Amino acid sequence: MIEKNDVLMTRPSWIEVDLKAINYNAQLIMRHAGANRLIAVVKANAYGHGAVAVTKSLYDIGVRDFAVATIDEGIVLRKHLPKNNVNIILLGVQDVSHVRLMLTHRLSPAVGELEWLQEAEQLIDDGEILDIQLAVDTGMGRMGAHSETAVQAMYDKILSSTKLNLSGIFTHFATADDENQNYYDEQIDNFYKWVQSANIPKSYWHLANSGSALWHYHQINTDTIRVGSVLYGYNPGAPDLPMPIITKNVLSLKSRIGAVHKLQVGESLSYGATYTAQYSQWVATLPIGYADGYLRRMTGMKVLVGGQEEHVIGRITMDQLVITLDRQYPVGTIVTLIGRDGDKEITLENFADYAHTIPHEILTSFGQRLSRIYK
Repeated sequence: MIEKNDVLMTRPSWIEVDLKAINYNAQLIMRHAGANRLIAVVKANAYGHGAVAVTKSLYDIGVRDFAVATIDEGIVLRKHLPKNNVNIILLGVQDVSHVRLMLTHRLSPAVGELEWLQEAEQLIDDGEILDIQLAVDTGMGRMGAHSETAVQAMYDKILSSTKLNLSGIFTHFATADDENQNYYDEQIDNFYKWVQSANIPKSYWHLANSGSALWHYHQINTDTIRVGSVLYGYNPGAPDLPMPIITKNVLSLKSRIGAVHKLQVGESLSYGATYTAQYSQWVATLPIGYADGYLRRMTGMKVLVGGQEEHVIGRITMDQLVITLDRQYPVGTIVTLIGRDGDKEITLENFADYAHTIPHEILTSFGQRLSRIYK
């Protein structure tokens, strides 16, 4: 974990992560969905929060199942977590030639093709067993067995093999967090029809992503849920769907004023001289820019200084940006770009909405130059 003093000694822009809030959100969504088991999605460095710290924190409250996208992500987790009682699922498509790596690090790949299983079996030595997550494509269109026949064939192959073991079966819903109920219902119908036809026990199922666990828990089996965004405290259905539960905010983005000066009438700043002062005003430079994930299109976005709203002005550059000030502040003053300062707050959803994107993209755009501080 990184202490605040380390940040101040290097580059004074950082992300604060509230691990207790993540644990709270995990327990809250399990109660809400009526789940007995949680698969925590910690891919993309736990959505930018720091996969190792997040998984260790969730492990402390009893979570034993984690999902990532890549083999490299899985290897990192395996190195930092107990080896005997933690399951690590690979959600993304994996090259079958890497089966030896999956075996070595006990990673369970999502597989949606019979041919993959057949090739993998040839690469597994006698006495070795590879855990398989059977992926079912009910309508996402990315990967997975795409028919009743395909599901049956893959399940039969796993059952008949001494080198393959079924550890789970899942699908991923395309419209769980929006208002397209008809498409969602079609996906549910496909999954139940195909999987029940193959007589695959419910103990292997994990259907509910964050959207399903939040808004559709009454429609599907939620004994096991597989969630990401809700762990990190934001609404995956924003702005269309209100949250049915009150999660705790997890992430704050902060910086410190690096320079202050008074901009005179008629003076401009930053590339393109797109901002020109109409009156004499104080401005400050912050050591954060689009290389850190503070997107170039965020010019005009509000920030919080001393509990007051100010705004980003001029073009955001690779390493720096400029904000307005209502008065002269000392160099080193903390500026909140996402989070709470006094009675005012800039939420992740506010930030994403201004950027015309979703919170997922914002979080995973924050670069490694931003140190993570864990509360």
